[in-house]
Amino acid sequence: MSNNKFIILIFFTCLSFNSLAQDSGDKSWNQKKQQFKTEKVAYISTEMNFTVEEAQKFWPVYNKYDELLDKIGEQRRQNFNPKCTDVNTLCEKKCADIIKRNFELDSTELSTRKAFYNELKTIFSDKQIMHYYHVEHEFRRRLISDKQKPSGTFGKSYKEN
Repeated sequence: MSNNKFIILIFFTCLSFNSLAQDSGDKSWNQKKQQFKTEKVAYISTEMNFTVEEAQKFWPVYNKYDELLDKIGEQRRQNFNPKCTDVNTLCEKKCADIIKRNFELDSTELSTRKAFYNELKTIFSDKQIMHYYHVEHEFRRRLISDKQKPSGTFGKSYKEN
């Protein structure tokens, strides 16, 4: 078995255990999120072409920070969900509190990303880290591009949504 296939197999096994441990909540959302993460892991593994040693060091660090960023994202959704909240019904104080909390989450996210970078520096050179950032950006770009096709939700104009 090639190194890449071995790495992908190990990571998918870890993801499977992680998904079993998750709260059942909204299954549709969790399934979509899990599919996105699985595709992202496969893409990163393929594009980064990790050695077995690099993969063994990288994936635990990545998983830890990915989980932290997920929690920050969930806190953002709890702080303000425009689908559930009519801005016109909010008082000034509530708006100020939401904005302040959003800045706090921005700060927490930045600190988390800096810590992730510092841990990556123990595994990779800065050039390899830049390659990882490029791979992650490219994955997101491709994901958005796929969603912009007429069959995707982004394919509609904002007036149709």
